[in-house]
Amino acid sequence: MWVLISAALFLSLTERDTCNGQQQPPATASPWTITFSPAEITAEKGLCAVISCTFTHPDNIKPTTAIWFKCPTNDRCDKDKNIIFHSETPHEAQEDFKQRVSLLETDLTKKNCSVIINDIRENDAGEYQFRLLSSYTYSKKVKITVTALTQKPSVLTPPLTEGEPATLTCTAPGICSGTPPNITWTWRGTGDNITELRDNTTIQIREDLTHVTTTHFSTLTFTPSAEHHNMMVTCQVTFQKKYQIEETVTLNVTYLPVILPGSGCVDQAEVMTCVCVSQGVPLPVIEWPLLELNTERCSPTTSVLGSSVNSTISLTVGNHNNTTVECVSRNVVGVVREKLQVTQKGGKQRDLSEGCGNAVLPWTIAGVSLSVTVALLIYLSTNAYIRKQGKNVKPKEEESTYISLDKKYTSQEEYEVIARRP
Repeated sequence: MWVLISAALFLSLTERDTCNGQQQPPATASPWTITFSPAEITAEKGLCAVISCTFTHPDNIKPTTAIWFKCPTNDRCDKDKNIIFHSETPHEAQEDFKQRVSLLETDLTKKNCSVIINDIRENDAGEYQFRLLSSYTYSKKVKITVTALTQKPSVLTPPLTEGEPATLTCTAPGICSGTPPNITWTWRGTGDNITELRDNTTIQIREDLTHVTTTHFSTLTFTPSAEHHNMMVTCQVTFQKKYQIEETVTLNVTYLPVILPGSGCVDQAEVMTCVCVSQGVPLPVIEWPLLELNTERCSPTTSVLGSSVNSTISLTVGNHNNTTVECVSRNVVGVVREKLQVTQKGGKQRDLSEGCGNAVLPWTIAGVSLSVTVALLIYLSTNAYIRKQGKNVKPKEEESTYISLDKKYTSQEEYEVIARRP
């Protein structure tokens, strides 16, 4: 009797579980376990989510089919309408998930249920469950949270030297094997001038037992020049034609110094002042190889603005022939030399003397000389004016006697003035 009752109860429970669409393992079937690592995953829009998991099953089970479900709100997950991946019949997956979900390990005997979801969208957020075969759904769930795209591409810039070809590399964020992103290069020079450059996108894939790493990157090869220095280059990556992220770098180009217009010498009042302006990266050093010049006595004045150097030097001059003024600018790339043009202002042109001397004294003397000249001109002009007026204006009574003594001819009116003196 008890045997019949026990058998009836067992058959009743079996039929009820079968009606519910799920065959429950016996109470002693502890081998049915699943582990998610981690149990909650955060994914960014446009990238991908990797659900890493392992499972166990009874020894008498040979796993051949893997099914993943996305759980709806307030409803059971393991329904056909909730399937996002089916290893045997892929067409059963929801339309939004087709071609986006794949196992990282297709051999289920390795007990690896890890799956990757590519091209993550906002509505991918939620909970997911895994079923082995078509008979048992593991009760544990894994949760995916979807956030905005914040990961930036990585731009690798090698050392740049003028005239030597170089390659920039932009690597898109994420480890996704889904739709390749669109990668574009732009660069901005002076002002708002933006130029879009052609890109060369390459895919590099690396796989292991639990992960699939797919890297999308673009290379840009060009020959840098001095004009590229401080230019901003931007790599923009676009996922699914709507999720964009970018990274901007500033180029640092090493180039040979150049002596800029505006460099030259002015020779005036026994003093020659020379200016040399040079630009280069690294910052150049300016030298003045003047004949027998004692640089300790004649130190130039130097100022720096960005990648430009301005060097000014003042020297007294003498009567030495065949002397030239040369500016030399050098950095680690090389050396440039240029003979400076001398502009003569007043007086006979002279050449540089053997030494520096004091450049302030000649200017002082020139100032005093100029002041004396101006005073003399004022005096002569005033005297000429007085003499001119003396011919037309009648002299005062007290001055008439002395003035008349100097005259060779005197008018009658002047004698009458003398006669009236008491």
